[in-house]
Amino acid sequence: MASEVKKQSKAEVFRARLTSTLILWAIVTSVFVSQNAWAFFGLIGFLTVAGAVEFRGLFAKFPGGECRMTGLILGSIAALLTGVLLIQGGIAPDDFRIEILALVILVLFGFYQRFMFNIEGRQSVDAIGDALLAYVYVPILFGSFVFRLMFLPETGGQVPGAWLILLMITAAKFTDMGAYITGSLIGKNKMAPHLSPAKTWEGFFGALGFAQLAAWSVWALSGEILAWIPPLHVAILAVLIGLVAVAGDLAESVLKRSLEVKDSGKLMPGIGGILDLIDSLCFAAPVTYFYLYATGLVS
Repeated sequence: MASEVKKQSKAEVFRARLTSTLILWAIVTSVFVSQNAWAFFGLIGFLTVAGAVEFRGLFAKFPGGECRMTGLILGSIAALLTGVLLIQGGIAPDDFRIEILALVILVLFGFYQRFMFNIEGRQSVDAIGDALLAYVYVPILFGSFVFRLMFLPETGGQVPGAWLILLMITAAKFTDMGAYITGSLIGKNKMAPHLSPAKTWEGFFGALGFAQLAAWSVWALSGEILAWIPPLHVAILAVLIGLVAVAGDLAESVLKRSLEVKDSGKLMPGIGGILDLIDSLCFAAPVTYFYLYATGLVS
């Protein structure tokens, strides 16, 4: 029994996390090198659906599961259909009609589902609210927006936004890595102990520094491919991605602590589940998308 509850040392956690990270980057690199739209679709689609399923699992002991299931199903369908139509040229990256239609259906059907239950306090309202969060949190914030980034800017080719996605993912994940490494080495001042006891302000600033390093490295390696993003915007994007990546990580901590769940999953040793992998990307993808449109870098 003692061995079962033995806590891993920081070195063991780091080795497990490094191994999982290297495997993940090998998969991402393979997809990136392929420059095949359907390979991108397969990876993003898998992460979207698996993340949505894990999200539902966080609420396993709470009532309202039928509404949450509806939310994740409609969200996953909307995200995957968006990806297919973008690949086939059926919609433009700024066309959100599919997601809006699915959202309307969810609200209408969500209330219909609760008509069959007695009113017990806030239970029905919470169930519908959970369904909306299940719909938005992973399928839309991650799936729909990453699919859209695949086609920004619209310059032709199977995946014109491949380097843009790589910049966003690298900056976000290096934020996680920077926070972990810096916090482990010199972290002393707790950032949000009520949410995540391990996070420190030293780790936070290290995260922002690593985000800059990652963004500039990808921008430089891309040659002329990302030249449409001026240097000033690379720096601003790196800051924004770093900030929202940290916020995305804390957001998952809010969910797990509120729902009294230790881990979203155990698929990846040292990292956890799919949600632990993409929590920062759920915030980074839409922020990257809207920044590019707001600044006129894409139209």
